[in-house]
Amino acid sequence: MGLSSRKLEIRISPFDPSRISIIATGRRYRPKHYASITENRVYPKTCSFCPGMEHTTPPAILVLTNGLEFKRDKGDMRVKDWLVRIFPNKYPALMREDKPISGISTYGYHEIIVETPIHNENIYLKYPSYTYYTLLALRRRMNEIMEDPYIKSIVVIKNRGPKAGASIVHPHLQLFANTFIQPVIESELKGFQQYLSRYKECPLCELVENIYEERLVLNSKYFIVYTRYAPKQSYELLVIPKIHRAYFTKVSDEELHDLAHVLSKLIRGLNIVLGDIDYNYWIHTAPKGTDEHLYHWHLEIQPLVETWGGYEKSSGVHIVTVSPEEAAKELREAIKTL
Repeated sequence: MGLSSRKLEIRISPFDPSRISIIATGRRYRPKHYASITENRVYPKTCSFCPGMEHTTPPAILVLTNGLEFKRDKGDMRVKDWLVRIFPNKYPALMREDKPISGISTYGYHEIIVETPIHNENIYLKYPSYTYYTLLALRRRMNEIMEDPYIKSIVVIKNRGPKAGASIVHPHLQLFANTFIQPVIESELKGFQQYLSRYKECPLCELVENIYEERLVLNSKYFIVYTRYAPKQSYELLVIPKIHRAYFTKVSDEELHDLAHVLSKLIRGLNIVLGDIDYNYWIHTAPKGTDEHLYHWHLEIQPLVETWGGYEKSSGVHIVTVSPEEAAKELREAIKTL
């Protein structure tokens, strides 16, 4: 059962406007491949994201085929022989059926990006070309969505494993396009502006220009990766493009190809150090209309190592048990073996 007939509701805390909640009760009905957050990964015989099961999802808005052509499902017809499929979430937290208004609204896009026909992520990660295809399709779809005059900001996320909030095992991303700027992006924008005002330089460009060896994990042609200086989780990573751009949607094919190899190495490296770890990653890109110099798009990876208690949840202060410098050293050594 989908959410198309269910009303979504958005609420803002009256004394903490950074606390925004979307009440989406229908999402409780989404299928789950995990019985609990402690259970090993399950590989069901019938996964709706696998090839041959395309009819069990909504029609794809965008499909990248094996011939590297972009197509779309039409009516009951489903494009076969695909590399990446993008379709509306069957259990959405945002809906275009809601009245399109500016400001805080449940109007928006909540879409699934099936990254690969390969069901097992540990196999998929050995082939960075699949991640490259995902990034190509994602960039195209984000550009399409930003044409909607009501959409202000897009966040792309990946949940891997039950602790990270995943309900489906098959590798996939989710895209959330909102009529407002999400509070974390709003906070980052203010942080960038304050840093620029004080130092006359982008804070992420500074990290590219002045290498901090103690926290350096990976240095590729187009990206540099550090452990976070002030992490919320041990081994938390910051992937910074070397070319300053505010928008992910303006990244070149060559940069996306490099990013695919970077992501493959980082996640496989985390798995070597931490085991078959649950994790989240997300892409932060500038809201529509942001001046290029006021933001620097980036990607963050957060493995779920620590269990947050009342102090972390109540205060916003996070206790981690592995220093960023030690985490970087371990990950550098792991990546060398790949």
